[in-house]
Amino acid sequence: MEKLAQKYIKDSHKINKNRTDSKQKVVFILSESFSDPTKVPGVKLNKNPIPYTSSLIKNGVGGNMISDGYGGGTANMEYQALTGLSLGNFSATLPTPYTQLVVRQSKTFSINNLFSSSMAIHPYAGTLYSRKQVFKKMRFNEFEYLNHKYPKGFVQKINKNPYVSDKSAYKSLIYALKNNKNSQFVQLSTMQNHMPFTSKYYKNNEYKATGNISSTEKSEIETYSKGISYTDEANKYLLKQLKKMKQNVTVVFYGDHLPSIYDNVNLEKNGVEMHKTPYFIWSNHKKLKKISYQKMVGTYSFASEMLQATNSKITPYYALIQEVSEKLPIIASKVSTTSSNPNLPSGGMNLVNSKTEKLMTISELSKKQKKLLHDYQLVQYDFTAGHHYALKALTQK
Repeated sequence: MEKLAQKYIKDSHKINKNRTDSKQKVVFILSESFSDPTKVPGVKLNKNPIPYTSSLIKNGVGGNMISDGYGGGTANMEYQALTGLSLGNFSATLPTPYTQLVVRQSKTFSINNLFSSSMAIHPYAGTLYSRKQVFKKMRFNEFEYLNHKYPKGFVQKINKNPYVSDKSAYKSLIYALKNNKNSQFVQLSTMQNHMPFTSKYYKNNEYKATGNISSTEKSEIETYSKGISYTDEANKYLLKQLKKMKQNVTVVFYGDHLPSIYDNVNLEKNGVEMHKTPYFIWSNHKKLKKISYQKMVGTYSFASEMLQATNSKITPYYALIQEVSEKLPIIASKVSTTSSNPNLPSGGMNLVNSKTEKLMTISELSKKQKKLLHDYQLVQYDFTAGHHYALKALTQK
């Protein structure tokens, strides 16, 4: 591990020669069930419900993320985005790291550890996925959730939707960025588009779905589409407000998974397509650098990609994650839905070729790629189940 650490220390020094120390606030937004229903096979909508977000992705830094879940598993995407570790490297018997792993660890590295202060915001119960204990282990300074420090003025809902709206959650985020000393790094997980998707939620729903779908699917898809159109409007509102702030703020926004409302889609045949969610990286003042692999990424790449896009200096650990993101297929789990699938070579691992968008096996990797994957797996073991031999060396500049 010491030898491995030295390699990535050298790599980080080389990368940092052309980078600067970045004075910025960073916000990670996990948008509950946010996806693009116009890309679902066999489903047609009368119009795109997320035109603003689609435009941001087309014209800036962004693309698609490969989710490890379909219809659930929110905390797993949150875990990967914060830690840079892939679920695909874990045993299939560890499907939920928050509750099975993090709460038992003595140390857990997360991107927020690079900032002088950090907070997490969730407009729902703090006990879900053991987030209270998890964020404490990750050394977040503060965790705001409903009935615990979450501002009471930002709990508005849309029509009959029972969850706090994304616009209200964004208002609480803006308030935190302006008024809270623990807001150098903020993790926000929203709730507005959580299942179920009942037809009574929204008034005057203009979205119409057609295709190989049942009447129940049609109703749910239309309700869902209206919901994410409100998220699209909220995204526009948020970025407009952030542009007014004097401090540099960088936002990493991503959908965690598709909603499980597409009963007639063959998940085996369309496994990759049904695990793709939109993401973007945006800055209120900086001109971001586009990234070679941004079209499709693993959730674990976000922190590295944010540091790359903002031309920020990195630690040796993020030199490793950058190399993993650039040179390896996306390492995921559960993209295939059959345990007998030959594309599951190790536990729950799926490898997704970002260019062909097809599943592949470890045997198709080159010798150098196999070595890089092994480096990544060694570090993941050391950071989680091992003795942290390289933790300090890899996570300090």
